[in-house]
Amino acid sequence: MVEHDGAQHLVQHVGKNLDLVQSSLQELQLAHVINRNSNMVVFQGGYNSNDEVSDPDEEDGQVYTHREYHDSGATKLYRTYQIMPRPDGKGTFERMIEEKHFNPDGVCMVDIHFSVGQSFLSRKHYHPSQSLKSEKLFFVDDEVTMQCRKVGHWRDYYDGGGIKKEMVYDNHGVRTGFCKRYHPDGSIAWIKDYTKEYEENLRNFKNRMGKLELSAMDAARVLGFETFPTCVHEVNRQYRILSLPLHPDKQGANVSDESTEKFIALSRARDLLRENFEKTPPVCKCE
Repeated sequence: MVEHDGAQHLVQHVGKNLDLVQSSLQELQLAHVINRNSNMVVFQGGYNSNDEVSDPDEEDGQVYTHREYHDSGATKLYRTYQIMPRPDGKGTFERMIEEKHFNPDGVCMVDIHFSVGQSFLSRKHYHPSQSLKSEKLFFVDDEVTMQCRKVGHWRDYYDGGGIKKEMVYDNHGVRTGFCKRYHPDGSIAWIKDYTKEYEENLRNFKNRMGKLELSAMDAARVLGFETFPTCVHEVNRQYRILSLPLHPDKQGANVSDESTEKFIALSRARDLLRENFEKTPPVCKCE
């Protein structure tokens, strides 16, 4: 309580014309905006960080590591997780950040990284000699279920360091580009140009469709929706159900032009609907 008229007038003046840069220390103290005794900023009627021990959202983002050990006591594996809020807002889930496996001699055999804020997961395997055995990259569609698809260059290596096999996958997880296998001496044992085959199938498919672009409703019908989906989670779920049996890795030697075209059609429809929801994101009501 300010007792003299001059100070009372100053408080009234400060209430209307307060400026944290221009106002004097006396003005700030009288307005209860700053308290130099505790060396902190306290906004009148607002939040005081001394009032709480912790913020309610501090559990989100916590990182912890799970460890397992060999009988000898040496580290067998460890996995580092981050506690993240679920996309549907219902609680939290454990998002893996890093995982490493070691043999009894302490040699790292598997190294997995899924960096915070990134959509790509990297997995590397090593020979007992510690030379690289394989390196693979995945695009993570769903961090909760860890639903992934192959992307980028996949390589296997001989123990001596030479490349044993290399494959290339596009954003849909379909093989593309030149895929090769090598003999231990580095000479090529097998090679196939999947890019030409992929592009020809895509071009033929588009020609038969009669148009290069789909409307959002056309894309929804390709994925089997009778009415327009309510959110991107419905789209992703339906895409996985329909595309999994058609994936080239599932087809193996039985892969056909028809199955490839169906797979491409589903991928195009999913991507178009994803873009549609990014432009006008709805309120997701998925369970």
